[in-house]
Amino acid sequence: MSAMLSNEQQAFLDHATTSFAVSDESLNTIVTRAHAELFRGLSTSQGSELLMKPTFIRPPLARPSSVSLGMSISATGSRIRITSITVDSNSTPLRTHTQVFTMQSTTQNVFDFAANCVREFVQHTDSSLPVGVTIGVPCGALTEYARGLHACDVGRKLCAAFVRNHLNVHVTSVTHGAVSALVASRIQKATQVAAVFDGGVNAAYVEQLGQVCKLRVSEETKSSLVAIDTDIGNFGSRVLPVTMWDRRVDRESKSVGRVFEKLVGGHYMGEIVRNLIIDMVDRRLLFTTCNVQEISVPYSFHSAYMGPIIEDLEAVDAVFAAEFGIQCSPIECRIIRSLCLMVVERAARVAGAVLAAVVLKAKADKVVLSGTVFDANPRMLDETVREMQSRLPNGAKTEVVVQSPSDELFGAAVNAACI
Repeated sequence: MSAMLSNEQQAFLDHATTSFAVSDESLNTIVTRAHAELFRGLSTSQGSELLMKPTFIRPPLARPSSVSLGMSISATGSRIRITSITVDSNSTPLRTHTQVFTMQSTTQNVFDFAANCVREFVQHTDSSLPVGVTIGVPCGALTEYARGLHACDVGRKLCAAFVRNHLNVHVTSVTHGAVSALVASRIQKATQVAAVFDGGVNAAYVEQLGQVCKLRVSEETKSSLVAIDTDIGNFGSRVLPVTMWDRRVDRESKSVGRVFEKLVGGHYMGEIVRNLIIDMVDRRLLFTTCNVQEISVPYSFHSAYMGPIIEDLEAVDAVFAAEFGIQCSPIECRIIRSLCLMVVERAARVAGAVLAAVVLKAKADKVVLSGTVFDANPRMLDETVREMQSRLPNGAKTEVVVQSPSDELFGAAVNAACI
């Protein structure tokens, strides 16, 4: 590519490539520091980057049950999915029906919207239905795209909306998608770790309650298993490698911090690439004869574009023509693909290192991964798994299962059935 680039274009790409590179030494340090932070979060509620919130998980009921509901509220609050399950005589949860609802009005209260969705889904019931709720925001760590969904009162506000709307439904649990994914995966096999890479990022793993030192527990309950909501997206303020473009995205966001999430989350990776593109535009290294008004809008370049662009060079021109009204030259296509690739490769390496730390803490032999980031970018999934495996000691291998997003919803319904 260098023979086709101007000296200025080549210099910019060289600088960016160096900035986004992460050495093996740095990755080993990330594993060590993340592992230590996981222990620290179990020991104290102060002075740790990680929330490490314990969530009680129970096996399915040992008898057939009535219908239980699972509800998934997206991070924006504008999309709600509901499923129903029953538990058969073998204590196996069976999914019966799923429906998706999208809020049309930006002024509607999300909890009243959720109540209307439940009314349409259920239609009629004589007995009170339990509903487990899973949300796309780490519980206790709410971000700019959460539309005021505070984890501590989601359940209370939903219950109030159900009462206002005369619905015979009660909320039994509110968990992040990672916890719900972990619950769903444990139905079939004893999975120890689940991680979700969506707009935001989180991981959950199974721990003995006695290891949560910040809680006072009785001797009888120390061996009880809980799911730890790590809030891993908040990791890394003191150790993760950040560039000037990362700092700009962080500074201009409504939630400063959450470094790991901003390096690997779907809400941010596209914005990092867009900032790289705009810097090249401002230096007159890209699109010198084009109207760049559309690409100048923050968060207009979605992370979902990056997977197709990396896999197929022709996708660059297709995306930019359709979304931004820009016709890319062949060299501009190659430059943009290079920018996407360096951001994704950095994200995969960092994600793999942090996941390795969680696997080591959980002593896990099976990990479940899911999320729109991996759905849209299979290459990042492959590289993340490869990096995670390479950071485990003594050639240890952990089985990785890619889970459907609907399984988080299933896990929320299982929670409802078990409480």
